[in-house]
Amino acid sequence: MSVTLSSRIKFKRLCDVLEKVVKERGSGKLNILKEFLVQCQKEGVKLKNENPDVDVSMFPILRLLLPQCDRDRGSYNLKEKLLANLYIRVFCLGKSSKDAQKLIEYKIPNVNKSGGSDFAEKVYWVLQKRLSRNKETFTIDRINTFLDDLSRTNETNNNKDELFKTLFRQISALELKWLTRIILKDLKLGVGTKKLLQVYHPEAYEFFDITSDLRKICDNIYGNKEKLSYDIQVFSFFKPMLLERCGIEDVEKLFHNNDEYFVQTKYDGERSQIHMKDGVFKYCTRRRNDITDNWGYGEKSADGFLTNKFSRLLNPQCKSIILDGELMGWHKENKVFGSKGMSYDVKKLSTNSSHQPCFVAFDVILYNDKVLVNLPYKERLSILQNAFQDEEGSLIKCQNTIVSNSEDLLDIFNKSIRDDGEGIVLKKTDATYKPNVREGSGCYKIKAEYSENLVQDIDLIVLGGYYGEGKFTGLISSFMMGVTEMPKNKGEDPTKFISVVSVSNGLSMEQMNELNSRLEQYWIKDCPDCIIQPKGQLPDLWIQPEHSIILTLRATELVRTDYYPMGYSLRFPRVVEIRNDKPWYSACTNTELLWFVKGRGAIHKLTKRQATSNDIMTPAVKTPKISKSTLSKFEEGCCKTRELNTKVVPITRLLEGKEICVINGDDELSKEKIEDTLLLHRAKIVQNPSKETYCVIVGNANKAKAKNIIHSNKYDVVTIDWFKHVTKEENWGTLEDFLPWYLLCVRESTRRLLAEKYDDYYDSYTVDADEQSLQRSLEKAKYAIKDSEVFTQEQGMDKELFDNGISPFSVFRKIIGYFKNCSDSTKFQFRFMGGLVKEEIDKCVNYIFIEDNSMPMASSSEVDRIEYESIKIVNNRSNFLRKLNFDRIPKNGNSTCVFETPKLGDYGIILARIFTKR
Repeated sequence: MSVTLSSRIKFKRLCDVLEKVVKERGSGKLNILKEFLVQCQKEGVKLKNENPDVDVSMFPILRLLLPQCDRDRGSYNLKEKLLANLYIRVFCLGKSSKDAQKLIEYKIPNVNKSGGSDFAEKVYWVLQKRLSRNKETFTIDRINTFLDDLSRTNETNNNKDELFKTLFRQISALELKWLTRIILKDLKLGVGTKKLLQVYHPEAYEFFDITSDLRKICDNIYGNKEKLSYDIQVFSFFKPMLLERCGIEDVEKLFHNNDEYFVQTKYDGERSQIHMKDGVFKYCTRRRNDITDNWGYGEKSADGFLTNKFSRLLNPQCKSIILDGELMGWHKENKVFGSKGMSYDVKKLSTNSSHQPCFVAFDVILYNDKVLVNLPYKERLSILQNAFQDEEGSLIKCQNTIVSNSEDLLDIFNKSIRDDGEGIVLKKTDATYKPNVREGSGCYKIKAEYSENLVQDIDLIVLGGYYGEGKFTGLISSFMMGVTEMPKNKGEDPTKFISVVSVSNGLSMEQMNELNSRLEQYWIKDCPDCIIQPKGQLPDLWIQPEHSIILTLRATELVRTDYYPMGYSLRFPRVVEIRNDKPWYSACTNTELLWFVKGRGAIHKLTKRQATSNDIMTPAVKTPKISKSTLSKFEEGCCKTRELNTKVVPITRLLEGKEICVINGDDELSKEKIEDTLLLHRAKIVQNPSKETYCVIVGNANKAKAKNIIHSNKYDVVTIDWFKHVTKEENWGTLEDFLPWYLLCVRESTRRLLAEKYDDYYDSYTVDADEQSLQRSLEKAKYAIKDSEVFTQEQGMDKELFDNGISPFSVFRKIIGYFKNCSDSTKFQFRFMGGLVKEEIDKCVNYIFIEDNSMPMASSSEVDRIEYESIKIVNNRSNFLRKLNFDRIPKNGNSTCVFETPKLGDYGIILARIFTKR
């Protein structure tokens, strides 16, 4: 075996590094990884100096650190359940043994405290006694060879078992734990792909974001460490331009600037590219899976079905080309396109399949070595038109219709609905090609399911649940849903329930917790007799239907399947509503579900009607200008909302149903810009907050209106940073209502919820700290530390001087007071007993002392200048200082000095507080 860098590095060494990363927090994780990668690169340089021909690529190492990004290796066809059974067979554990059950039920909480609910940890704890801890025979190269062999094995258990038997003779328990995570393509390091690649090279992620090619990153970085750049080239695959989502009700806005669009059919296939140069072909899917060697494709004209067709149909003058399009399955007998929802994979078709591959081209990216991405789409289509001849069932161009108004678009969309189509695609005639860009590309996809009233939602009952992983550990994060069997007699409650689909999408973390809390006491381990189970993976827990709840689901279509006893299931289901108003027996029946089956086909759309002109949002009508003085605040707000609604096209349902009031912006973002962006996520904008208002956004807290709202303590008031956080695309998946560091003011209900999740210094009780969260906590705590520095020194003296560690001479310690009309002797006594005197009222002051009873307590102007702090005002009706002597602290009377026990994390500070009855 030839010497390489990866053959010199032990796999155990990598495992030790990964162990350190998991235990570290924040930026420390990245520092450990960076140190390891730098050491490997230095070793590579040394090897290269010794032998210029040696392979010192970092790719074998990087693909193990980022297994989810490795596209060069095929699928292992192994998930937790199959791996558990494989380990049980190879180690002869016996299915009913305790160790076997620990592996099989790894998700279930408290089965074994060791390893939590992480499968790889369970493997380590169960098998460590059967494997050596000291063996280090495997190198990075040998591990990659094993994984290559594993991906090439047949799907029979015997072949995989033999591979693992050989492995287990030489591997340690720790190595097996990390190998298991690599096979499952999730190392659980707490470091994202972006950050890890940036540790390797500052521009590596941007390069990968377009190419999805780890090997090319490693090759380019070795030759050019200063700069990584990507140029579109033949056989260099890249992520395609994407489509922005748009509902039919929003299409009117697309034509505001008199734009023209090409309208195309939305195909339900495998987004792919075809690359050709000098008669050599390559085929690659959107996820960069190279399928050239599969049947139906081929590198040369004699190698595969599609390449043979393409070679014959291609323009003879074409020497090189890159096509972007959709790989579809074409039924050989029925002469119609199939769908991804059917029981075939277009990437793996064979001569015996009922379908053959057909490429539908809708864009050309390169032609005769000329890159075309900066040309308008109209010009690219003209080049595409002459690139090849069409042939039904193998190679065709997508048909285009030009539209410039919503009425024509509506007709085309409704034809798609009548034909049970996937939807339609709109592309601006002047749009350029932007790899891996969705928003602002000028290209849109419109489906019936994107609109509220065009698709039939279905009410299903929860029959079972599956435990989640990661942040859902210990929670039921996916629910088995079902229909009721139609009772024989009208009016009777159903007695049989049939499983239909499992669903996890659509639920926020708050809703997930709500469902878990509500159903927790009713979960049972065994399936009730009244429930007809699905085949394959069964729920971890079941529930008696009379204790269950109805969820409203929305899906793209009803698809035929053998997995569920109904014979049909829902494709791409998501929860749109928790039906607290519906009793358990009112779920959809099997008869009602089968009503959507419209023929003998495998797929049936859930569209309930065509779109009408009423579904399209009408443009704003110009009205005469009215002065603001003639408008009430309510009318002004309504006009403003209507004006905003005509400017934007919603892209998500992130804030749907949430009423938000924007008071003002800042120098970076204006109030109008914030409102426009919120409407992109379907928020309801109001100009004045009410009880129903979800939150109030404030950019400048010093403005009068903002200050009044904050001081009212009636609303959840957030900063613009909160707005930036929730509207960032990477945070769309789960909307956590509020994070404490973004809040200027909170309702009492929100305060209680936050207290369950965070301590006083914004440190989460459930989420591991990282560099950013640690900086926040330290920033929050530094003021408390600053104020307590002197106190901490004095406290040390107190412990030495007094038996109980508390000085009776320091009862006002930590009290910062402002004295109005008080004598110098009073201030002196206050200072003597540990208090701090301020000559002016500022935000540090927490008490105002007034000695003269005839004087007013304090002017409102003095207190109004203090923001976000509450100040207690104490008068001298009880002569509060003089009555406090050192021997006796009064227990009754008008004044009481109370010592509060310090809370954990308060730096051991004992706070003295004065409460005066008035």
